[in-house]
Amino acid sequence: MTRFAISFIFLMMSIYQSNAQSLSEQPTPGAWPNRVFRWYYSAKGVPNWLNGEVSRDLFINAANRWKICGIDVQFMGDTDLLPGKLDGTNVAGWSNQISKNLRGLTVGKSSSNILIERDILVQSERTEFLYSRRLLEKVITHEFGHAIGLTHSSRCDDVMSLAANCPKIDPEILPINPTENDLSRCKSIYK
Repeated sequence: MTRFAISFIFLMMSIYQSNAQSLSEQPTPGAWPNRVFRWYYSAKGVPNWLNGEVSRDLFINAANRWKICGIDVQFMGDTDLLPGKLDGTNVAGWSNQISKNLRGLTVGKSSSNILIERDILVQSERTEFLYSRRLLEKVITHEFGHAIGLTHSSRCDDVMSLAANCPKIDPEILPINPTENDLSRCKSIYK
């Protein structure tokens, strides 16, 4: 078998696995030690239609929505660091460096089910956020859910639902607070 054929098979397997994962709930990648997630906000790249202070408040409010599940989500202040660099600091903010098909992305490192770093990137060029603040709030809350260890939910009424699996939902009725199912899943991580 040629190297190209082997690469193609692995590519197709990863596409199949990523599609399968988007349709069901997956095990958590880990949890934060001592139930504490400390993060910084980066205003670099904030969309020009959004005030920087309002943007920061959106991120802080989204993070605080997860405290109810038993994790101490601590806002540590502003930073000039960019999210997505995986430089040892948990940074949340805006980016136009991720695919325009994505509304947000959480990246990070973990080891032996211990979360080490999580950065949250929200796509700054998605104009739909200009027209639906609720959608923006849902996306940021969703990404903080990933940052504390949650994976996608198969239920469209959850904050942790994958948008691609629920395309016909009106953005104005999306949940912006973790649902009972989201919280149950979170509490199973942070017993």
